[in-house]
Amino acid sequence: MLNFSLSKKTTTEQAAHRAGRRPKNADMTAGQSKAEAARLLTIGLAPDAWRVLDWLSVGGVMSVAQLQLSPRTLRGLAQNRLVDRVPFPTKTLAEAFAQDGLPYRSPEETQLYVLGPVGLEMLKTRHPYPLPTGHLSYTLPRLMHDVILNEIVLRLMTYAESQGWEAQWWGTHTAKLMNDDKQEILEPDALLVLKRAGQVRAFCVEYHHHEDKVTRAEMKVLKYQKAYTSQLWGKAWDLETFPLILAVFDQRIVGTGYQEALKASHAEVQVLGKLFKGVIEGNLAEWADFVTNTRVPLLEARGGGINSPAEDGMPGGG
Repeated sequence: MLNFSLSKKTTTEQAAHRAGRRPKNADMTAGQSKAEAARLLTIGLAPDAWRVLDWLSVGGVMSVAQLQLSPRTLRGLAQNRLVDRVPFPTKTLAEAFAQDGLPYRSPEETQLYVLGPVGLEMLKTRHPYPLPTGHLSYTLPRLMHDVILNEIVLRLMTYAESQGWEAQWWGTHTAKLMNDDKQEILEPDALLVLKRAGQVRAFCVEYHHHEDKVTRAEMKVLKYQKAYTSQLWGKAWDLETFPLILAVFDQRIVGTGYQEALKASHAEVQVLGKLFKGVIEGNLAEWADFVTNTRVPLLEARGGGINSPAEDGMPGGG
């Protein structure tokens, strides 16, 4: 779990989708990583460097634009192995961003970073939760799922903070629900907990990347219902009310899958939907309710719909 605050900021086709090569200096030993981490902890890091490490400890992989530092500064952090750059060509990444509708001002802003070995060692002393690893071996589509998910999360938290809420961000690996036998019950893409003047709002975020069928949406409804009835979520997430589920997708058929599954199963969980395009356009105040087919205000009381239909009569309209 990570507290988020705007106030902490400072000023060939087949080959393109293969996992990238590891950096040339990837042969740093565990002992060397620990020694360098100890040295940097003694010297101290700039607040922005800690922010980058903290955000990557939850988000896993993020772009230059998302990390809000200059490419040059991030290259400096990579030189010290605090972070590692994902070794896909900038041109390939810019094309992927354009294809997925993820905005950027310059191609360099699409470069991706993950935690480096020294950063991982430093964070072990700072956060009790498991840290994300393995992104350097991911294919480009798998990376883009996580990058877009993080874009959704950042925009949601920025919107919530603009409305006076304090935001906490739980990553996929930290929000996972396990039963007493250490079996996974649910693994949300992300969990957001918002607090304001004694009020709490919680949201599980699910992003469906280039899905053109209903099956995964149907599976998600069943998993969330199972998690809800397990009662494990209250203690694990320190919540009194089960989170709303926010489903974001780029194909309307995913919304249809949620709608049909919720009605067929009579699930007690509530799912709201939106096209990714709507998120990018900044339409975050209202979301489509899959059961009532109306728009509901995101940060108002649970279940309080308003009488405006979802776009084109389809849940998940922008």
